[in-house]
Amino acid sequence: MERKGLMAIIVAVIVVIVAVGGFEAYVHTASKPTIVFSGWVSSGEEYTFDVQMVNQFNSLHPNVTVKFVPITSNYYGTLSTELSSGSGPAVFYMENDALPEFVKGGYLMNLTPVLSSNASYNLSGFAPSIISSFEQKGQIYAAPKDWSPLLVYFNKNIFNAEHVPYPSNYTNWNWSNFTNTLTMLKANESKLPNSGSGYYPMVVGPQFARILAFMHEDGGQWINQSGTGASSNIGGLQTAINFWYGLYSSGLAGLNTNLSAGWNGGDFASGKVGMVVSGTWTVPVLSENGSYFQNDSAAVGYMVMPSDVQNATMMFNVGLAINSALTGTQKWIAEQFVEYFTGPVGEKSWVSKGLALPSRTAILESSWYKTNFPIQSYAGKQFPYAYGWNYNTTNFTAVEAQAHAAIADLFAGKLTPTQAYQQIVDVTNSGLKGSSSL
Repeated sequence: MERKGLMAIIVAVIVVIVAVGGFEAYVHTASKPTIVFSGWVSSGEEYTFDVQMVNQFNSLHPNVTVKFVPITSNYYGTLSTELSSGSGPAVFYMENDALPEFVKGGYLMNLTPVLSSNASYNLSGFAPSIISSFEQKGQIYAAPKDWSPLLVYFNKNIFNAEHVPYPSNYTNWNWSNFTNTLTMLKANESKLPNSGSGYYPMVVGPQFARILAFMHEDGGQWINQSGTGASSNIGGLQTAINFWYGLYSSGLAGLNTNLSAGWNGGDFASGKVGMVVSGTWTVPVLSENGSYFQNDSAAVGYMVMPSDVQNATMMFNVGLAINSALTGTQKWIAEQFVEYFTGPVGEKSWVSKGLALPSRTAILESSWYKTNFPIQSYAGKQFPYAYGWNYNTTNFTAVEAQAHAAIADLFAGKLTPTQAYQQIVDVTNSGLKGSSSL
C-alpha cells in the first residue's frame, strides 16, 4: 500500500514479544538475549525483506537474537503509547517528519556517539541532506535506511493498444500533458481487449502526500519556517487539491479502492490501470507471483513527476531509531543491529530488494545499482528537486492526521475542495499555534 497517503490503512508490521501491558523491548531467555525490531510494511515483499535482514544479522551474531513480529494499526500512536509506558520495541523505523516529537518526548537514543565512533560505518557516506533530516540540534536520532521519491508509472501495453503517446515522449511533461494523456486513455478505452471490464486511465485516493507533491510543483508551501502554522504561500495547496481531486471528479481516474489491491501501485500491478503516481516501493510488487507484469517487465514505463511552475516530487526518508530506555546488553544489541542494517554492507543488501533508494551516495551512484535497478536509479534523478516529508515542528503528527482526514472527507463527498483546503489551513494554524521548530 502507499506510504503516508494511506498511513491510516497501511500500518506497521512490528516484531513483538508480547507481555502484559504491551511490547517488551528486551527478553532474556535461557539461551540468549533477544530484542524486538519494529517497522511498518508497504507490501508483503517488504515484510519478507525485513525478516531476511533480521535473519542475516542473527546469522552474524549467533549469541543474540533480533525478532520481527507485528503492531497492526496506528503505527506512531501505538509506538508512542508503548514507549511512554516504558516498554516498546528496542529498534524501530522512524520517519523524519515524526522524529521531532519523539525526540521531544525523550524516547529516542542519541546515535551520534556510537555512529561517529565507528570508522567502518562511514557516517560521511550518507547524502548530507538525508542525514540532516534525522538530526535535532546537531545530533542524530535515527540512522538513514532509505528514501523514495514519487514518480509516474505507465502501462505500455495499454498505451500501445489505445495509440496514446508515452509520457516519456513529451518534451514538456507538465500538468496539461498529464491531463491530456488521461483524456486520451479515457476516450480510447474501446480499443482495449475486453474493454469495459474494469480498466481505468488512472487510480487516485485520499492521499495528502500525493497532493503535497503537486502543491510543490505549483510553487506552494504547507507549514511556515517557524513551525507555528500555515505558510503564507499555502495557496498552491488549494490548486493541488483541485487538480488531484479533479482527476477523480472528472472521471479521468477511478478510486484506488475500486480494484482489489486498494492502493495505487498495487492496482497498477493488476494490469488494469494506464498510469499511476506511486513510489519505488511499487517496483517489487510488479514482479511478484501472479502479477500482470511478472512475465512482461518491458510493459512497465516510468517518468518523472509532471511540472507546473517548477519540478518537484515528495521524498520519504526512513531511518532506524533506538529506544532511549535501553541499557546494557539490550543497548549493545540494538546498536549493532542499527549499524549493520544501515551500514555500507547492510544498506546494499536492503536496497537490493528494490523497495527504495539507498541513502548512501556511493551505492546510489554505483554502476551496480544503475544496472540492476534502472527504475529506482531513474527515480533518484529527481533528488535535486525532491521535497522531504519533514516539517521540523512539534505537534506535527496530530495536524498531519487532521489534514489526511480532510482529504478523506473530500473524497467521501462530505466536503468540497475549497472546504477541504480551508479546513487544512485552520487545523494547521490551530494545531501548531504555540509550537516551534526544534
